[in-house]
Amino acid sequence: MASLVAAMLAGEYLLTHQPIAFDALGRLIDGQHRLAAVVQSGVTVQMWVIIGADPDTFGVVDTGLARRPTQFLRVKHSNSIHGALGMIRFAEACRANDGQVPDSFQFAMDVKPCLDMLSDWPEVQDYAQAADRIFRACRLPPAPLLAVLAQAARGSCPEKLGLFLERLKSGAELASNSPILALRRRGMEHRAGMRAFKDRVAMYGVMVKAWNAHARDVGISCLKFTFHDVDESELPVQRKGSTGLRERMPEVI
Repeated sequence: MASLVAAMLAGEYLLTHQPIAFDALGRLIDGQHRLAAVVQSGVTVQMWVIIGADPDTFGVVDTGLARRPTQFLRVKHSNSIHGALGMIRFAEACRANDGQVPDSFQFAMDVKPCLDMLSDWPEVQDYAQAADRIFRACRLPPAPLLAVLAQAARGSCPEKLGLFLERLKSGAELASNSPILALRRRGMEHRAGMRAFKDRVAMYGVMVKAWNAHARDVGISCLKFTFHDVDESELPVQRKGSTGLRERMPEVI
């Protein structure tokens, strides 16, 4: 955008064939950088404007310019939402694989599948702020947590989500065998990034287990997810006592 601002300030910005585009609902679907440059430069320039553009083209406009799906989401907490959608796809892949963790899986999505999935899963947007607040409270990575929350909202015990979120954030009134307490401790112990596939799998797995135990009113003494052929030193979220055996991914109840 800096180059656009500079061109406008220098009087070198030219009218091109590429328009500013709004869909039938008045949502801007192309031209956000050019309009932002106008605001920043304070210069008046000429542009073509299209009103009533097909919103389905939003996911493919200028995608050859190395834009990320998060640039197209245009919602708060877009990074967490994009990550959560990938986690939900991962959970669906596990279900299709009889609960087994796929040997290889790409969490990242292209723009159009990401936008389509966001439309199918509005719950990720509903709980994004709560996941962000919990991250600030106890360092639980928001993307996998948000994926669990969105699925739990469609599960058998959505009425228990309020207490789950409240106590995850506050840490108050938790018994020693509370799955919420165990999950909070996991977050506070977790210092490594979530870049490794195995680390993402394990973190998501323990979050599903914690939610399921809370939903069933079951205490938990040790919260872990085991992964085959992995030494504990390779997996930041793994704790001592792991058998090292491959474990089926639990489904969110």
